[in-house]
Amino acid sequence: MTIPQSRWSRFHAVLFGFSLPVLLAPGWAQPAATTVGAAASGNGAEAVQLSAFEVTSARDKGYSARDTVGASRIAIPIAELSQSISVVNEEMIRDLAPNNLPEVARYIGGVAETNSPGSDIFAIRGVPISSPFTDGLPEVGSSQGTGLDFSLFNRIEVLKGPSAVIYGSTSSGGVVNRVAKKPQFGRARSLLDLEVGSYDHYRATLDTNQPLGAGQTVAVRLVGMYWSKKSAQDFDYGHRRFLAPMLSWRLTPATVATVTVTDYWDRYHKAWGQAFALPPYVGNNLTLSFGLNLPRERAWAEPYSVQYEQGRRYNVAVEHKVSDTWSLKLAGFSSRYNYHESPTTIPRDVVLVGGRYLMQRSWRYSANPVDSNTLALDSAWKFQLGPTRHTLIALAQYASNESATLQYLGRSATGSTTDVLPRLDILNPVYGGQPASVALSSSTEGKGSSFGTAVQEQAYLFRDRLILQAAVRFNRNESEGFNVITRVRDTPKAKTKWTPRFGAVYRPIDAVAVYASRSETFTPVFSVNPDGRTFTPPTSKQDEIGVKLDLWRGKVSATIAHYERSDRNTIVQDPDPIRASGGYRIQIAGDEMTGNEIDLYLNPMAGLQLMVGASKLKAETLSGLRTRGVPDKQASVLAKYAFEQGPLKGFAIGSGYTWRGRRAGDTGNTFWLPGANLYQAFATYAWGKYAFHLKVENVVDEYYANNAVNRNVISLGPPRSFTLRASREF
Repeated sequence: MTIPQSRWSRFHAVLFGFSLPVLLAPGWAQPAATTVGAAASGNGAEAVQLSAFEVTSARDKGYSARDTVGASRIAIPIAELSQSISVVNEEMIRDLAPNNLPEVARYIGGVAETNSPGSDIFAIRGVPISSPFTDGLPEVGSSQGTGLDFSLFNRIEVLKGPSAVIYGSTSSGGVVNRVAKKPQFGRARSLLDLEVGSYDHYRATLDTNQPLGAGQTVAVRLVGMYWSKKSAQDFDYGHRRFLAPMLSWRLTPATVATVTVTDYWDRYHKAWGQAFALPPYVGNNLTLSFGLNLPRERAWAEPYSVQYEQGRRYNVAVEHKVSDTWSLKLAGFSSRYNYHESPTTIPRDVVLVGGRYLMQRSWRYSANPVDSNTLALDSAWKFQLGPTRHTLIALAQYASNESATLQYLGRSATGSTTDVLPRLDILNPVYGGQPASVALSSSTEGKGSSFGTAVQEQAYLFRDRLILQAAVRFNRNESEGFNVITRVRDTPKAKTKWTPRFGAVYRPIDAVAVYASRSETFTPVFSVNPDGRTFTPPTSKQDEIGVKLDLWRGKVSATIAHYERSDRNTIVQDPDPIRASGGYRIQIAGDEMTGNEIDLYLNPMAGLQLMVGASKLKAETLSGLRTRGVPDKQASVLAKYAFEQGPLKGFAIGSGYTWRGRRAGDTGNTFWLPGANLYQAFATYAWGKYAFHLKVENVVDEYYANNAVNRNVISLGPPRSFTLRASREF
């Protein structure tokens, strides 16, 4: 499907027209008592001040962060919120040098990698996030949760538990909000990173910022990156290009407009899993292919299996400070994204024939273009009523998208779409071959829209010792589908939903905050199975209690949480791999989950910091089965020591450890994945404007199962690798 260019252009015009009155209204041109972005100083230069919608690392202590912007769309101390929130700040990002979100999120309690290694998808409290957010707005389109490169972000916020009031329909496990870099008015600075590493890893990143004009009313920033890599696996490669020019303009002392354009291109080998279960498929402790001593680099996809992701996104944000107590932000984006496999081969069941293990394989070509548009208006108002102070947040957001799916499946001479290519002898594979025929399997077009509006009140009582939070959101979702093959149009009724949230925080002393909350989320479902069967909308409710600590001037910071969550009408992939490949899903009654978590930050002595994350949860479906891919227990430790004086000043060393327990491999609990112990290490040295960084992943070269899609596709963790980064600041 090609989405008409006229609609794309019309949205740009609407976005500009929506912004223009905000930019030019006479009342907005009047200076406020405190400016947004900068305040005048005596020498003509201007000192930067943050708006209500920005956070800074100034209050961070090492890896520990005290503020968040994702939980309420405005900057607010984490201790004042009745929700468990973990932040990965800029220092931690520089030290861990990640290529994707799971590489930093693994050190947060309750977070685990999923069956999509190398992508930005991971699980929070046992539930995979479908897509991260950027500055509070959705990232629409990418099946891998990417679409924007990690080099664009300087802060990652993990909000645990349902967050529908702020974000609408989201994962019941939580939300990831990525805070993007922005142009800075106060400082000209450029940073060049060059990386080389194992398996032909080459990466170059440039981040440059420049204020312009005598009064520095304009600032421009450019983030650009190119990455090329291979891996230990046969045929594997990846190429990525990312470019993000940005411009901020201080239109008045109280108004700042920012425009960001991101352009993204990714091409890599589509290899699926590296391990699988072996027949006979009986019992719940199936033999994994590990036992055959297969080469670790073995690939089960043809060399021609290729996947592409391409995206371009236009962002506009206008922030205005009406007064010292009232701030507004208008933000919107228009994006075009395409994901396609061109083509890819997919591993299926392994069959035992004459003592030989032979793998069935299927073949497919698919394309999934998506055009998305979003407009959002946020308002933050702080006021006093008698002895109490209040923070009132209101937001309204409209989003629309047009999408298409196109899929061709290969067929054997008998018409099968499962056993299409020549079977692979997994001990002696011979690649090659094409399907006997290729036929159009599905072609659909769709469009949808959503409107949400929410109000959240935060009341501070008894000299801020008691903080009460109440919020409600209304959502209306519409969808329309069109089957190009059958010419059938599906126009279901609009789905509406009211979602409340309640919470309280009690601070007996400044360093301790005890909290409790009830939160909900929902999923409007318009899709149907290929046979026309519909689904009941899934819902989720969670009760959470916890305590947040900030002791001894930040030397000890922690969040300890206990939660109980119920998910109803959960939609999962059909356990039959043949039906799953045809697009079938099933609906189970739901899950019950009870969990405990801790995120602990320690600075026991100068130069030393520790970060500890741990979780224990019980996740079962209502039929008594364990939730797929969710370990009972997991824990992590990250340590860093920086020499602050003496001949080694500027040198720092660090190490990380992650442990994941045993977990179910599929929804039917027919096999289980063993636990794993993972180690990471890094060292840095700063010398003037130069810095050097060495990272070692999987230090002991652990051979482990990362996660599983089904018994045919089990992803392995990457082997030991080294990356060296050299940086120069200009």
